[in-house]
Order: sequence, then structure tokens, then C-alpha cells
Amino acid sequence: MGKTSKKKIFLWWLTLGLYFEQGRNRETQPFPLDMAPTSIDDQYAGCSNNMHNEVNTVYLPREKMNNSEFNNAWNEASKKAKPSRDELKKKHSMAIYVCTNAEPEIYPHFNRQVRDGRCNYGTTFQYHSLHFYLTEAIQKLKLNQRACRTTYRRTNVHFVKDVVNLMIRFGTFTSSTLNQTKGRDSFGKTSCFEISTCFGAEISSYSVFPGESEVLINLPMRYSQ
Repeated sequence: MGKTSKKKIFLWWLTLGLYFEQGRNRETQPFPLDMAPTSIDDQYAGCSNNMHNEVNTVYLPREKMNNSEFNNAWNEASKKAKPSRDELKKKHSMAIYVCTNAEPEIYPHFNRQVRDGRCNYGTTFQYHSLHFYLTEAIQKLKLNQRACRTTYRRTNVHFVKDVVNLMIRFGTFTSSTLNQTKGRDSFGKTSCFEISTCFGAEISSYSVFPGESEVLINLPMRYSQ
């Protein structure tokens, strides 16, 4: 399969995978926009050093051993991830590579567990290491990306639209783009979000697909219309 075909598959799952695998009928039932109360939103404030040690000595070895797809994805990232710059270390760059790679494809399953995994966090949650390094990567990239941005997210998913003046969260690591017209054909035309964010970080320099002008938005970000 060529890289273009892989990219199309990845873009499809990027926008639909999280919701479609929850068993909903996307043709008849719009998806809610709420505060995502079951999502994992740990930012590791005050404990990043301890968590760094625990991730490297406990979580990462265990998660690679128990999840062959993640093991393959992480090993590929160790060979192909972009050289780290800014404030990033190699494993931060690897985490971004894993989440933007089409094969092995980790992003949909990872984000589904993030959105619904609050009760399983610390126990059966399968991606502590990826969650930690991706969270830190966004935080470190933001040190040199201080300006707020307007980004866009397109999808073929129907959402509940009665959210005016309500506070909402996506509850996942949310992919968006700086390009207003990007992805009209590949991402979808049903729903389009215009997002004003001061917490998203552009990851183009580390993404498998640098031409997407992708901004990855961290979990606790809240929005209102």
C-alpha cells in the first residue's frame, strides 16, 4: 500500500474512529458535545519528574510487552521519528510520530481509551507512556509557540448543535489544522469546527505528514460558543 493510500485511511480514522467504534449509529444519532466527564486529563503538574521515571521503568516496558501493535509502532518511531528540536527529547518526537502514523495505527484506539478511560486510569489503561510523552510534547512546544491560534477541524460526523453558550471539551488529543480549506475532501464536510486555542501546539515538524499544518490540542482545553 502506497503512502497516499495509508494517509487517506489515517485521515478517515482520525475523524471517525473514536466515535464509530463506540457502537453508535452515526447516520441517525448525533454525537454529544459536552464536558467529556469520563476522559483522562492528567497534566502531570508537580509530578512530571516522578512520572518520567515511572513511565520509563514501569509503564513503557509493560505496555510494549502487552500490546504488540503499540510495540511495533514505538519501535518504528524509534527509527523514523524526526530529530528533536525546540525543548523536545527523542521520546516526545517519537510520541508524535506514533500518533500521526497510519501504520501501525495507534491513534484511534488510544484516543478512545483517553476519552472513556478515567475510571481505568492507573489500572487497565493501556497507554500511560504515550499519554505522558504526548502531553509533555505539547507543553514543551508551547514554550516557543506562545501566540494563540485559530484552527479548523473537519469531520463527517454529526454532532448535537444545541451548544450555544455551553462549555464543552473534546475529551481527546484533538487534531486540527491551521489551513481553513485543508481536508475538505479527505476529512469531511458534515461538521466543521473553528477553534480559537492558546494551548494547541503545531506539530508539523514532527508529524509523519508535515504538510497538514497540524495543531494538536491538549485535553483540558475548554470551549464555548
